[in-house]
Amino acid sequence: MNNPKSGQLAGIDVPLRTKSGYEFYPEDDHWSLDRNSRVSVGAVRELLEKDAAEGYVKTLTYYAQNFSGGHVVSSHYRFLHFLRSAKGSAVTESRLINYRASLSSKNEWYLGTIRGFLRRWHLSGYAGVSDDVIDLLNGWTIKGNEKGDAIKRLDPEKGPLSDIELLAFNEGAVRAFECGDIPLSDMALGLVISNTGRRPIQITHLRLKDVLKGRNNRGEDAYYLNIPRAKQRASGFRGQFNQFAVTEELWTILTAQADHAVRTVESMLGFELQIQDRHELPLFPDMEALQGVNSPVEIKAALQNDQLHIESATVSEVCTHIVLSADIHSERTGELLNISSIRFRYTTGTRAAREGFGEMVIAQLLDHSDNQNAGVYIENIPEHVE
Repeated sequence: MNNPKSGQLAGIDVPLRTKSGYEFYPEDDHWSLDRNSRVSVGAVRELLEKDAAEGYVKTLTYYAQNFSGGHVVSSHYRFLHFLRSAKGSAVTESRLINYRASLSSKNEWYLGTIRGFLRRWHLSGYAGVSDDVIDLLNGWTIKGNEKGDAIKRLDPEKGPLSDIELLAFNEGAVRAFECGDIPLSDMALGLVISNTGRRPIQITHLRLKDVLKGRNNRGEDAYYLNIPRAKQRASGFRGQFNQFAVTEELWTILTAQADHAVRTVESMLGFELQIQDRHELPLFPDMEALQGVNSPVEIKAALQNDQLHIESATVSEVCTHIVLSADIHSERTGELLNISSIRFRYTTGTRAAREGFGEMVIAQLLDHSDNQNAGVYIENIPEHVE
């Protein structure tokens, strides 16, 4: 945690908390919002006039306390891009007009993000954003970020995987583990992302208590993951969940990973965890983050947020490592399979559409808050187009 500086913003001399529970001081130049998100506030502060800089920091503080780290990062860096492009120390109509003219059609959505941030800034009554600026922005029709292009084109490098490619990845992960080329944690992480199609942050936020076994309506054994939701603004870290049914085979692997995580963490800490703390352990813990934990009290405090969880970027890194270790090739390109976590998400939606499910079901399957983006999967299926 950073130490407070002199001249604190608006008299704030105690840390505030982000939506994910991380402490930050508004006057600091760098804020850590969660395990995956950081912003260089000083980079904007040094470009703006004093009053406008204070309005910006106050607005970003509101964002940090109420929105996800990813949303705050996007708003901050889109605004910073505008300032650097406009080469000015104030938000004016002429600079916004020139900035819009400099954007390509694919990047025009940047302005949509900036407009939302400036609207909140102006609504809060802070200095730096005039009525005329808001009137200008409100009069613009701004093209949104184009979604689903790789899905529509069935892009062999970035779009959904074919059935053969998906099977090759899953079998390759198991084979690499059995040959000792990857650890259990990598196999478990690769298989859970490929089988669920969830966002990386949802997978990295899993804890031991989320691996469940129960009974279905027929009284048979059933296996589930209680997956934290993402992009729901009303909830903070692990604030909402959706259950996702998994196979017994995947459940067995994840249970083994849970046991391995407990043994590894306890061995590193040098003491046994309390039962409740064991259940709260990340399913995929960050061992480097654990190096600063030295007592049961400290582990309990660290489990209040996501600081012991691996970063979201690790998911794609692990998937790439699996491809390299198992020498997995694409049957469409003949090259090593170009893999990323988003391709599994595309694959889940495309396979569901091919099996005849509608937009509502696909949206639920991908854990969308609404079905406005689910239609791209149905449009992508040749049978539906015909």
